[in-house]
Amino acid sequence: MNIRRFIPLILTVALLGVLLNSLAVHYRGGEIYEAANEAMNLLVKGFNVTIEFTTPDERILRGELFAVRGSTIVVIINGTDYTLGGPEATKEDFRAKEIRVIARGKVYVYEVPPTEGEAEEAFSRYLTEAYSERFSGLIYIEGNVTSIELGRLKYMADYKSYGSLTILQLGEGGAVISTNMVPIRFLMKGLAGHRVYFYGILYVNSEERTLPLKLIEVRTR
Repeated sequence: MNIRRFIPLILTVALLGVLLNSLAVHYRGGEIYEAANEAMNLLVKGFNVTIEFTTPDERILRGELFAVRGSTIVVIINGTDYTLGGPEATKEDFRAKEIRVIARGKVYVYEVPPTEGEAEEAFSRYLTEAYSERFSGLIYIEGNVTSIELGRLKYMADYKSYGSLTILQLGEGGAVISTNMVPIRFLMKGLAGHRVYFYGILYVNSEERTLPLKLIEVRTR
């Protein structure tokens, strides 16, 4: 067998492994506090954070970081939130003997100018190739939007992502809401069919600058 034929493939696989490994910070299960702090700091900055963990019975699971409560990490796996603790945890859904905190790219913080239009079309102007996009700002909603519609949107923002939504005003003429780091796709779906006017800040976790907006800040790990 000519081993030289396989050298390029071996080198490619090795380099890919080094790259993926460099994106993650590894912690032993007993270092749950350190893992939780690192993950939360990244999330607050605007990174999309993935938690990959190995259970005592050698299962490897992966979820999106949702929140941190003391030494407990909360992740979303297939739309359901689960709690994660160290190897001696008793109340959490999962115990971990090893935890990997994964975040990629940088966070580009943009200023979103006053924008008006149908919600799906208006927000889609700011969609780009990114790991995540989160919007903080004021949104004015025209017309007959119901409390149930806003309630569903608030639930998604508050309980299915790291973010929050506050209903400031709701009446016959429309509504006013404020958002804090709410995924832009949640807003597109939750406000579909309504005309909106909004402005604020957009946090884009991506490999490079991709939007022609005023850049306020670039955040790194």
